Amino acid sequence: MRSTNQRHHLGWIHAAMVAVVALALGTPVVTASPATASSPHAQHGAGPARTAPRPVIDANFADPDILRVGRVYHAYATNSGGKNIQHETSTDLVHWTARPDALPTLGDWTGPCSFTPGGATDHCVWAPDVSAVPGGYAMYYTARDALAPRQCIGMAFSTSPDGPFTSVGSEPLVCPDGQRGTTDLGGAIDPSTYVENGHRYLLWKADGNCCSLPATIYLQPLSADGRTLTGPPTKLISNDLAFEGHVVEAPTLVKHAGTYYLFFSANDFGGGNYRTGYATATSLTGPFTQSHTELMTTDLFHGTVIGPGGQDVITAADGSTKIVFHGWDPTYSYRAMYVSGLSWSPSGVPSVDSADTRYQAEDGVITDARVVNDVTASGEAKVGNLDNSDSSVTVRIAADHSGPATLGIRYDNGSRDASGNGVAATDKVVVNGRSAGTVTLRNTAWGNWSMTPYNVHLHRGWNTVTLTKATYYAEIDAIDLYRSPVAPDRTPTGPPPGVTPTRYEAEDGSVVDARVIADPSASGGAKVGGLDNADSSVTLTIQRARAGRALLGIRFGNGSLDRSGYPVASSDLVTVDGRRTADVTFPNTTWDNWSTVYYPVQLHRGSNTVTFTKSTFYAELDAVDVY
Repeated sequence: MRSTNQRHHLGWIHAAMVAVVALALGTPVVTASPATASSPHAQHGAGPARTAPRPVIDANFADPDILRVGRVYHAYATNSGGKNIQHETSTDLVHWTARPDALPTLGDWTGPCSFTPGGATDHCVWAPDVSAVPGGYAMYYTARDALAPRQCIGMAFSTSPDGPFTSVGSEPLVCPDGQRGTTDLGGAIDPSTYVENGHRYLLWKADGNCCSLPATIYLQPLSADGRTLTGPPTKLISNDLAFEGHVVEAPTLVKHAGTYYLFFSANDFGGGNYRTGYATATSLTGPFTQSHTELMTTDLFHGTVIGPGGQDVITAADGSTKIVFHGWDPTYSYRAMYVSGLSWSPSGVPSVDSADTRYQAEDGVITDARVVNDVTASGEAKVGNLDNSDSSVTVRIAADHSGPATLGIRYDNGSRDASGNGVAATDKVVVNGRSAGTVTLRNTAWGNWSMTPYNVHLHRGWNTVTLTKATYYAEIDAIDLYRSPVAPDRTPTGPPPGVTPTRYEAEDGSVVDARVIADPSASGGAKVGGLDNADSSVTLTIQRARAGRALLGIRFGNGSLDRSGYPVASSDLVTVDGRRTADVTFPNTTWDNWSTVYYPVQLHRGSNTVTFTKSTFYAELDAVDVY
């Protein structure tokens, strides 16, 4: 969903993302005894085979709601392309057909509205829910109240799931916006229905974050026909945890093995910080306990889905449970729809089959280090003080099968050398008691969490993975088991030993649509910044005594954030003597925290021109070392 209190828009931006592969469907639900949701433990256990998700609707189809009628799945979504409520149908949850606007006319209570962060065609008709009621189908939708600058919830009816739906009544169904004798809670958005033992309920969010009020999710009883509220609302949760930011929204209520699971979206919808959390209770009306570990994050898809949220949960025709959600495309232009299996561990912890499995470092065995509470860390804790040669953390990781696997190590590193320069740290890796090499953890600055993939070999079942401090210092937050191995990155992570490079200062090159900035922290006392536009570039002329392969050490700083404040990598297009080569990626280091990436090129004898042109997000260039 979305919220009307947005952070500063950093511009329409592009992010270089990993290509995604096939969609996993058809995973059976495991009936299990529930665990307490407040425990920030990993989702242990060998689950189904996992593959990276791909969009099933690769277009702007935000806040999807799914209704199954016989063999047909009906998907409804937030306004786009001139439709108030988008509607598509499928018989397999993979192939979808667009249908006419399901709600061509809004209720009489609505007024005009446009929502710039949502795009030019966003007229504030959001997040529908459609459910079967006696005689037909009830739709609940969010739109702008004509009496106040607030969003409210209306109801519409149709005898067919295909619509068109017709609004019921001249007033909104839920509208705490200070009008009509109501208390202003910021309005109401994100309706969702739940039915149990013949009783119908409406979940909704008080959109308090629009106006410096709490964001709160409520449950309220409905009449059997879905047209009337029959009792007062009950508060379920508010935005109480650090990862939620100012927002909890998009509620979905599911009962599994005797426990109620309230899934919800959190944080700013506009980018990679958006995520899906959950809370549990043994009673329909709570109290609900919020999990400190999220269900879905950008990290848990290692960037293949950006800002997963706006979820719905359905029972498929084969009896399995699916979670449907949206995520931003790599250009942050639209939110596509994804479908994945939803499973529960034997202890009752839910997991998304196409997401990575996270193991919190603080739940491992800690040697000569300590667990530190940190609200910026996953699970709100990390392992720090890994300062000595025997300082280590060991986690147990369950693999579905023997063979190659990729671990995602979530860490931060603010180490400095004797000159005060930021430096990479290294940890020794041991898997099942055997050395598995050394992982390099780039300098990110403290508190700036980053993820580095590392390839290992695991056996089926439980494995022990130990990270032991080798050089400098890093804090470990979590270790993710990727759903499938990724190809190892063969790019060098450091300079070749025993080779003295030739340094070329970026400020001495040819600078286009950017500027040279004095900076005492930079090599040579200056850097090239303002590389903000499509033609912003730096060109260096590099001399070579002979033709052949060379390695560039590119010294850079990158503090780019997406629209939600999520730290992101940036990239530059590289051309050598006018020929385009692969883009170079700059991990997020924060601004003025210089780091180096290594990039192989082919140079000829004599003068060579190497040009770095801004591609995605933003980086400042300090110097280039040629080995």
